[in-house]
Amino acid sequence: MESSALRGYGSIQTSQCSSDREAKGMKAKSSHATSSTHFLQDLPSNTRRRVRLLAMTALGTAFLVVVGSLAVWKQAPISTSVIPTSPMARHEIMAEKDTKMEDGLNAFQIDSIKGMKVSTADLGLKVMAHPIQPSQTWGTLTDKPLPTGAWWLNLVLGPPVRAVAPQPYSVIPGDGGVQICYPKTKGLTKMYTTKIQQDFSAQLVVSTKNGIYQGIQIEEFDTLSVTVISKLDLGTYKSHLVRGSPYITVAFEDSDSSLTPSLWSYDEVKHLERGDNYIKLTYQTGEVWAVWSEPAINWKLTSKGDLKGNKAQLDGEKAGYEGVIRVAAVPDKSAFETLNKHWRRYPVSGRLGYTKNTNASSTTLTYEFEAKTLGKSSKSSYTMGSAYRLVPDAKKEANGEAKDDDTENELLMLAAEHHVDKLTGGRKGVPSSFDGVYEFMKGDMFGVLGDSWEMEVELPEANWGADNPIPSHLRPALLQSLKRDVYLLTDSWDVYNYTKQASRMARLALIADEMGESELLNHALGNLHESLIPWLTGSKPDNSLVYDRVWGGIVTSAGLLESSSDFGNGWYNDHHFQYGYMIYAAAVLLKYDYKNFNSEYGDVIRKIAADYANPHKSYTTDPSSGLNQNLAASNGGESMFPVARHKDFWDFHSWASGIFVMDDSKSQESSSEAVNAYYSIALLGKALKDESMEKWGRLLWTMEMEAAQRYWHMPSWSKVYPEKFKEYKMVGMVSATRAAYFTWFGDLPEYIHCVNMMPFTPATNKLLTKDYMKEEYQVLSKSLTRANPKIQDAWQSLIYMALAIIDPVQAFEKIQDVSMLDNGLSLTNALYFAATQPGGESIPAPKEKLDAASWQCQGAPLCAVDFKGTAWSCCANPGGCCTVNPIPCCHGIRSATSIATAGPTAKPTPNPTVPVVTPPPTPIPAVPGVPAGPAPAAPVPGAPVPPSF
Repeated sequence: MESSALRGYGSIQTSQCSSDREAKGMKAKSSHATSSTHFLQDLPSNTRRRVRLLAMTALGTAFLVVVGSLAVWKQAPISTSVIPTSPMARHEIMAEKDTKMEDGLNAFQIDSIKGMKVSTADLGLKVMAHPIQPSQTWGTLTDKPLPTGAWWLNLVLGPPVRAVAPQPYSVIPGDGGVQICYPKTKGLTKMYTTKIQQDFSAQLVVSTKNGIYQGIQIEEFDTLSVTVISKLDLGTYKSHLVRGSPYITVAFEDSDSSLTPSLWSYDEVKHLERGDNYIKLTYQTGEVWAVWSEPAINWKLTSKGDLKGNKAQLDGEKAGYEGVIRVAAVPDKSAFETLNKHWRRYPVSGRLGYTKNTNASSTTLTYEFEAKTLGKSSKSSYTMGSAYRLVPDAKKEANGEAKDDDTENELLMLAAEHHVDKLTGGRKGVPSSFDGVYEFMKGDMFGVLGDSWEMEVELPEANWGADNPIPSHLRPALLQSLKRDVYLLTDSWDVYNYTKQASRMARLALIADEMGESELLNHALGNLHESLIPWLTGSKPDNSLVYDRVWGGIVTSAGLLESSSDFGNGWYNDHHFQYGYMIYAAAVLLKYDYKNFNSEYGDVIRKIAADYANPHKSYTTDPSSGLNQNLAASNGGESMFPVARHKDFWDFHSWASGIFVMDDSKSQESSSEAVNAYYSIALLGKALKDESMEKWGRLLWTMEMEAAQRYWHMPSWSKVYPEKFKEYKMVGMVSATRAAYFTWFGDLPEYIHCVNMMPFTPATNKLLTKDYMKEEYQVLSKSLTRANPKIQDAWQSLIYMALAIIDPVQAFEKIQDVSMLDNGLSLTNALYFAATQPGGESIPAPKEKLDAASWQCQGAPLCAVDFKGTAWSCCANPGGCCTVNPIPCCHGIRSATSIATAGPTAKPTPNPTVPVVTPPPTPIPAVPGVPAGPAPAAPVPGAPVPPSF
């Protein structure tokens, strides 16, 4: 997720842009736009977010054709009938909106809807039923939490069924059979100007000669696998899709079936080789595919196919086949030798294992594959924790140097580089002819033997503060800024903007504590506590958290009503981004147990954390501990949330998208916000003194961070992407079959780089290393001097935060000259971040200060937050100062009156000696933490709704 001052939800895609358009850098033209290439960044940020959200739907694509109408949105609300400028009119609209929302949510309380049997008492949140029901493809699995972030979710969001990527293959198990594609062949991996794209083409299809297709159904799934049943009128067959298998396995196990297996392809068969239990097909294009079967099938070539579109086809001879077919692309001759040796043992599932080492600095992560051996035993010899072995080198084996006959019946799988680096025992420097033969979007793959892998993961410590202290000579400047920033507004209608602001206030509390300023600490905590309670209690009138018992998750009431609200939160987009900020803020309140926060709200905080970071069952055997507290008992022994909703434990990183169909299967662009989400879990465990939770958070955080450094960051030493693409230094968006140098909302470098760096916390230096940033900043800094379009200040503030890592002296000076910061960033935290970098002690103390009269009003929070104001509603003139109480209005600073009259939950501190801090008359030059435009207001009238899934 990106900043509200920058961008919003970024994970919906229903149609792929044409190659020509994307090859030109996504620069669509319009005669009605003043700058056709970059019309989006000229719009207010929240308008830009809605335009992008609409554009990611079929109707939204058509909507962009009339892009000329966008000009009237610039620097204004989307609809004055929705967000009137009159305070009284705003009040009336809000009252009407609350009534409609309550009526709409009441309509979702339907007992007959399938889902988990939970009640409001179980969670402390209102329980609702999602308007979109899971399709029949889910089978009998809808009585437990559904994995809305799973890599294979395209399978259940049709029809039609879209491709999923178990790696190294892309697969569509749908009408016509199990369509298999190995994108690294046939020119299917294409390099465009701003992206690397792997297109799908059915290179070989496992199907049936007879039978009428009736659909697919998920039989079972786990963290590393999914089993799909293909249903026909004459029987069924299964596809075991397991991450990292060099084969695709299709099992015909229906004893009542009368199906006859068949193979087909649109490629012309040039040569057919037959062997024991296998055939090898060589296409006219030079591609080679191998097919094994047990019992052996005597395939009959009924058509060789041709370049005119006639299919090549091979049919089995007998109906009612019971057996297993395994298919593999054969990139070279040596690969076939290895494949032909190990094809008999095949995986049917794969799951995550976890060992909590006594060593606090590391943990052991395991992949456990349940496998069966054909022709030897119908039952798996699956064991947990068995050692892996490397694939032997073929040449050494031929010379008798590495011969190992016992490996023939061992499971052959493929590992990515991020796995190999951690496999216990290492690779011992022994080369293998199988290494690098297979590739996927993220680079080479490596052969591994064995039913179980063990990986040692080093875990960094999650700290509240920076590694270096604040230089003493800079403390006065930070204190002056802090006294003003603790009054920053922490309020927004939508969950993402609010949680960013809450996280900003939490950072201020921690800085105040580090500086020994107890009064400011208590005031920041009071500000934070006051704003967070309505979200935790479901009492926020315009938007609140509710539990969806259909899919199994905590969503916003606005998101439940409208797919585009809260950037897709109700459709399970970006929960880790949004709730990650909230958990960070809550962790700070728990650290100090402000107003008995743990006893009052600790349970609901754990549940919000579990929504996106629920531990795997192997992680703990005690369901009453950690994040699982009170979750299992209320749902018949099952947790009310899926395992780590967004996390892909094979890729190590998360997928941000929810229950939306995507051509590229799954995607994520804000890698740094995902990192922040799991860092926050570690801090939550630290605040609660729960070592188990803290270590789980550190594991998720480490995996996400390492994946971001490998697959989003592109330093000169990286070997993942082509050299030309590496020149960009940062990937904007990583999908299962695409890496792109653009974002969902635009292609300016600051968008791409900064959304993958924010927020800036003490954990940032672990993600953004100095060596990498030296190269990255050379690309990013060019945005500062770009003439058209000129960079916006909110983006500029984030660029200077990046600069602080390599040159804190220059960054400390420049950040003070920015008139508008990202709304997740305060001036205090910006100065703190620069001051605590290595070399921060060389920063000279500020000498010049601006007086209050020079502060600008444009884009001020109190004037531009949700329904309570518009850009100029409290300002006499654009860019000028307000006529009444100017400083609080122009800078989102709460007045003494608003604090005193806000009610019991809004008191800044239980300590009566804490004075109300008034804004300093001579502040440090910069406007702290103001957003670039109004936060999202109401759902866009007439916004398209996704089809029923």
